[in-house]
Amino acid sequence: MNPISAHRGWSSKAPENTLAAFQLALDTSEIESIEFDVQLTKDGIPVVIHDFTLERTTNGKGLVKEITYEELRKLDAGSWFSEEFAGEKVPTLEEVFQLIKGKKKLYLELKQAGIMYPGLEKKVYDLMDKYDMFSDTTVISFDHESLKRLKDMDNTVSTGLIIYGRPTLIMEQLQYTGASFIGMGYPFITAGLLTKLLESGVTIMCAPGDELQDIQMIMAMDSSIGISTNYPDRALEMRKIKTTE
Repeated sequence: MNPISAHRGWSSKAPENTLAAFQLALDTSEIESIEFDVQLTKDGIPVVIHDFTLERTTNGKGLVKEITYEELRKLDAGSWFSEEFAGEKVPTLEEVFQLIKGKKKLYLELKQAGIMYPGLEKKVYDLMDKYDMFSDTTVISFDHESLKRLKDMDNTVSTGLIIYGRPTLIMEQLQYTGASFIGMGYPFITAGLLTKLLESGVTIMCAPGDELQDIQMIMAMDSSIGISTNYPDRALEMRKIKTTE
């Protein structure tokens, strides 16, 4: 049965990466996990937002890293989606941990890019330690060196590589970084690669799994492959159909 992850929370029903979107996913027991993104404010507070800039999902302007936490909290992160969510805030990572701890598995994406956020890995690690989130959380990133830095801090932290396309030496990258998870587009996963990953005990997740044909294709590959989606309801319905076939 393919595990389903709510991508940035239930982001087709509520503004992405907000407590409202996370709560919707929490309220549905069939959803196994929640994925979200973490960056740092100007004053070093880990906050949950996807874009490096503020314009798309808030009424603010500029870069996340150039605004303080106090300034960020004044922004509206819900009205762009619907007036129903007017006043929704960009949450801190700490607030997310407080809301979700012990209820769902988490995929925490470090929105690191080179040296954009010095110290991001340590700040996230410290909060994971404070709330004892190690067993519930896999830290993932497109910046594989960022994951390597986190793994060097504590080899027991669960980490995962997100990759574009299909680069060479995938198994070697997993070994070098110590990651045990990989997120990639399903069209790039060949039968041979799938066998290697599964035999090595690597957890696989495909995104986006939004369209029904995409969900069907992922499910047809292997029942262990996770589906990260903005539309968990579609994946849940397809999974229900699959189990009754």
